[in-house]
Amino acid sequence: MNKEMIIAISLLALFIIGIFIFAPSQPGPIIESANHTVEQLSVVSNGESSDVAGRISHNLVMIAPAKTAVDTTLVYKTMSPTVTNETTLDYAKKFNVTGTLKGGAVVQSKDLRYGVEISKNSGRVIYTDQKRPNAIQDSPDKLPSDDEAIKIATKFLKDQDIFPEGAVDPVVQRDNTYSSKGTITFGEIGVWYHRYLNGLNVEGTQLVVYIGGNGDVIGYFANWRDYVPDKEYPIISQEDAFDQMKTQGVSVGMNEKDVSVSIDNGYLAYHTKAGAYSEDYLEPVWVFKGNVTIDGKSVMAVQKSIPALSDESVKSLSI
Repeated sequence: MNKEMIIAISLLALFIIGIFIFAPSQPGPIIESANHTVEQLSVVSNGESSDVAGRISHNLVMIAPAKTAVDTTLVYKTMSPTVTNETTLDYAKKFNVTGTLKGGAVVQSKDLRYGVEISKNSGRVIYTDQKRPNAIQDSPDKLPSDDEAIKIATKFLKDQDIFPEGAVDPVVQRDNTYSSKGTITFGEIGVWYHRYLNGLNVEGTQLVVYIGGNGDVIGYFANWRDYVPDKEYPIISQEDAFDQMKTQGVSVGMNEKDVSVSIDNGYLAYHTKAGAYSEDYLEPVWVFKGNVTIDGKSVMAVQKSIPALSDESVKSLSI
């Protein structure tokens, strides 16, 4: 099972749960396209991998430890989002969605094709066009180039005044649908933006604009919270974090029991919770990346994050 499939299944589960939680106050929830892989749940609050299927390996080797040792890092306080009727309607206008406002957080067209939804927990925003992409409008010959898609996405965000400060380094991901013969029948282009705070990558923060045929904006997802600096807190060393990961183990899918895991990249980063959840602080994590190997051959990539704050720091934040 590849990463995109895992993410899609996670989204489906969250969507089903959301139906039962929000059905009394909201219309049929906006369904995110299976191609819009937006919620990356590779880290959960207890530091375990979100991939719960398959075997766990404790045979881990660190090949390239971090060169720079740090004892403390800045923690940011998460600002609570302001989601009102006005903010939701304003977002709907940016995407030309007209319809009835429900629950103060959803605007959906009468034909249920277009919709905008804002999370009151996190401020996450989703725009969807349920009929795009499709073979008629989004065939390969109608899609722009990667460079053109980046220009279109960036111009749209700036024109609609939703280009956040700190959105940098856009990258393109093409999500294609294939025929039974293996040819591309249609697709969409996701333009993803990175974010850095305090010189560290903010993992989990997401801003993506989906571009279809003729440069149309056919989807949008933003899990981009506002933060203010709190203060420096002590963190555990990379070595201690790696020892914790060895104790927990790493998911290696359904591969054989005698696999080994080589970690060739470890770095300090921040991690934002998924857009379905509220958040008090943006906290640091140690991120480890590597490969599962069998008989010296790489069979799959792995990634896992371990909370970086020391026990004393966690207690201080809880108080």
